[in-house]
Amino acid sequence: MLVRPLVVPVVCACACACACVQDLDRDLQDDVSIVATREAAFAEPVIARLARRGPRAIPAIETALHTAKPTGRVQLVITLRRIGDGEAIPLLRHLARWDADEAVRKEADFTLHTWAGGSDARGAAARAALAAAAP
Repeated sequence: MLVRPLVVPVVCACACACACVQDLDRDLQDDVSIVATREAAFAEPVIARLARRGPRAIPAIETALHTAKPTGRVQLVITLRRIGDGEAIPLLRHLARWDADEAVRKEADFTLHTWAGGSDARGAAARAALAAAAP
């Protein structure tokens, strides 16, 4: 009989934890959507919030890049730069080379060049990405 009362609280705790994770994921998606669609003045505090989330935001940003207008893509690249994680380098390399909009290409290239100045692993990866992206 003692096992049953312990199981219910554990199951409830797991369900609550899952709900909290889903809420965080929904909040992250909402934040990325704001950055992709709003003017810079509205997006700036959200960019800062996404930067605090770190690399967890990169997959949602990558997804949003597919449908965002050029101004939104620029803001998403700025968000990647503020996150500062090397996981974004392949995405930035692709944008720097292939994005249809020159402003997006320049922003991605600027981010890669900024990171390439570092002496850490991210700097080395950014330098390699720039070399690979060169025509």
